[in-house]
Amino acid sequence: MTHPAFSPSTVDPADLDTRTVGRGPLLKRLTDRIVSSAQDGSRPHTLLVAPRGAGKTHTLQVAIHRAFKHRKAAKATLLLALPEDSLAIGSYADLLVELLGTQGPDVAARAREFRGDALELEREILDLAAGRMVLVAIENADRIFDAIDEAGQGSFRAWVETSTAVLVFATAPALFPAVSSRTHPWYGSFIIEELPDLTDADVVEFLAQHARDHELASYVQTSEGLTQIDNVAQVVGWSPRAWQIVAATVDRAALQDITSAADAVLEQLTPHYQQLLWQLPAGEQRLIVELARADGPRTVTDLAAAVGISNQSASAALGRLTTSGWVHPAKADSGDRRATWYDLSDPLLRNYLHYRERREP
Repeated sequence: MTHPAFSPSTVDPADLDTRTVGRGPLLKRLTDRIVSSAQDGSRPHTLLVAPRGAGKTHTLQVAIHRAFKHRKAAKATLLLALPEDSLAIGSYADLLVELLGTQGPDVAARAREFRGDALELEREILDLAAGRMVLVAIENADRIFDAIDEAGQGSFRAWVETSTAVLVFATAPALFPAVSSRTHPWYGSFIIEELPDLTDADVVEFLAQHARDHELASYVQTSEGLTQIDNVAQVVGWSPRAWQIVAATVDRAALQDITSAADAVLEQLTPHYQQLLWQLPAGEQRLIVELARADGPRTVTDLAAAVGISNQSASAALGRLTTSGWVHPAKADSGDRRATWYDLSDPLLRNYLHYRERREP
């Protein structure tokens, strides 16, 4: 079976589990956390944070799958898992309607009748749980929390706290104000788990098992093959998405060429990055491109001059890009500590933009 690089939620979690490499300690923590919560009443809300393509959806689904293999935990839990791309949420009540909608058409129809009554929708969920723990799984929590706004976040937090029945497991590409700002209701409520990159040993294991080219599957287990993996990773990084694309499209000759292997990944990622970039305002796109053209971090003053805008406008735009996870700020280790340096959060994005500029006629 071909496993989609961008939609792991469409794959049976048991199949995802068989394709899992690395991250054993993290998966054990998450699985144990769910199992324990179902049995002892603790509610350690958890947020998985990692760049796009790092395997957040895969990890969340496998952890839930493994937890539900424990019969007592499964029996004691009602799972409400939002689809990865939930587009019908514009308020807290909408969030509750969509959560109930995961339980089948009859429950969904009843939920829509109470769309304007959040308290009734909360009762519907607890009645459906009938004393069980409610495990709410939310992908792209940054977008969902933004959609329900701060008032909705407060209502959600209040329900979770007063009901004592709800455990939230969520994902996001970066920390966002709703969970990182002291002024927001969910501040300090999540255990933050950052997903580590794959190791070279993880990649070897994955390609040995899942590469479509049998010669490649054997080659990566040699010392030369491992060296080539490291060389290609200098361009495409260590994210699971990149190496899943390698497994599906690259043969031994391409891996040995390095450029061919890297270009295969970058070409497959083109629609993904194009759509993400096109959603940004033109001014923010220009800042992203300027950051990509540099070898490393740049200051607000430098970027403002490069794109021909004021420092104030550049600073405001970079603040928005930081909040949305596109860039990350840092202070210099030495020299002027007043200056803030910005760089791309996704290292593969720089190489993608270099690739596209190289491919332009």
